[in-house]
Amino acid sequence: MATEGREGYEAREHGAVTAPSGPVAGSCTSPGAGAGARVSRAFVLRLGLGYLGLYSAVLSVALVTLALRIEDVDPQHKETSLAVAASLGALVALLANPLAGRLSDRSTSRWGRRRPWMVGGVAGGGLGLAVVALVPSVAAVTAGWCFAQLCFNATIAALAATVPEQVPPAQRGTVSGVVGFSQRLAVPLGMGAAAVFSAGAAGFLVPAAVAVAVVVLFAVPLHDRPGPAGRAPFSVREFLGSFWTDPRAHPDFGWVWLTRFLTYFASVAPVPYLPYFLTSRLGVGEGSVAAVVALLTVVNYGLSAVTSVLCGWLSDRAGRRKPFVTAASLLLAGGLALLATADALPQVYAAQALLGIGSGFYFAVDMALATEVLPSSDEVGKDLGVINSADVLPQSVGPALAPLLLGLGGGHNYPALYGFTLLVGLAGALTVTRIKAVA
Repeated sequence: MATEGREGYEAREHGAVTAPSGPVAGSCTSPGAGAGARVSRAFVLRLGLGYLGLYSAVLSVALVTLALRIEDVDPQHKETSLAVAASLGALVALLANPLAGRLSDRSTSRWGRRRPWMVGGVAGGGLGLAVVALVPSVAAVTAGWCFAQLCFNATIAALAATVPEQVPPAQRGTVSGVVGFSQRLAVPLGMGAAAVFSAGAAGFLVPAAVAVAVVVLFAVPLHDRPGPAGRAPFSVREFLGSFWTDPRAHPDFGWVWLTRFLTYFASVAPVPYLPYFLTSRLGVGEGSVAAVVALLTVVNYGLSAVTSVLCGWLSDRAGRRKPFVTAASLLLAGGLALLATADALPQVYAAQALLGIGSGFYFAVDMALATEVLPSSDEVGKDLGVINSADVLPQSVGPALAPLLLGLGGGHNYPALYGFTLLVGLAGALTVTRIKAVA
């Protein structure tokens, strides 16, 4: 990949570089996405490390260390306290991402419009985790986690906005694949960090420090620019508009949102109930279930990470996105079908392998697909924040629906749970065909 050079960057800043010839119809063409503005390998590497460090810090807490910390400060009511803290944190994350994106779109700081939100967000997130780690009360742990979610999601919104602003459409598959690799690899890394540092404050402070370091490494050399001056004052209407993009006016955007929601649902729904499935359906002993789940996680997320990088590159070479989403939905459906009918561990491992490969196909083009249907280059952060809500909602809707499905026919009805999820995944293969602006 060619490095852009200072002259090219200065020309872009003064409007001298035109939009790429023949962009994908309906794509958001931003000043940084010119035909000659290919980003360097160093940019892609720093972006991938930023996502990896940030998501590892968040996931190590969300998956393991938050529960351990609440058990430490409130052992008698740990289940209820964890449910409150996790639910409030998820709600804050759902609202913070699009709102922070909208505010960063409007930022006119001389430091740029994305950089302050990246650096300030990750620093604030580290402060929130420090409160969780050091203040021994449930109220403080909950408040600290909510503040961390607020700040980390501001960083996520700003990081995501740099892709359509800096990366030309012809490179977005590769960049999307690297981001997908980082997000998938962050799960086993986050769990590993939680296992290593779970005792005491280090379980929160070490991942937070790494996240701060890698995000700053990306943000400092970033060719960022201020947002346009002269906008109307921020109003209640603007605030409420941060959480909505009209799918009637922008149908491709709406179909991408729905496709992401359905595909994410198919990808994440099997995860929380896997330990219960192994013990109640396959008879795996309580003493060994943790090790089996850990190995299954490595199989799933390891294959997903590798597949994401490879398919992202292939997507750029082919100049196509939708076939990868269709393949992802079919692979996810196949994995879920195998899981629903599994009566032995080898089938579960094979199912996890299919689910991992299918997730990798989708994450390879997920970000590229989203950036190519954005309605406006002036509201990239806000619109990507709305798109990102499609990741968070399945993590709330899935656990709400699961008990109803599992309860069919007397309880422990895992074929019903995984069968329904299979249908959701297949629906994602259909909705992606409705996107007209992207091949």
